[in-house]
Amino acid sequence: MVGSVREVVQRSLKELERAGAIKLERARISIVNIDALERFSEEEGV
Repeated sequence: MVGSVREVVQRSLKELERAGAIKLERARISIVNIDALERFSEEEGV
């Protein structure tokens, strides 16, 4: 996501949070489901 605007990054983070892959907290991003995060990266072609 390098070179992306803040809104695009925030939208992607919220999508990951809704999918249960991460937890967003004040100034912190925690990975809570590595499998869901891997699936997301495969779907996005990362």
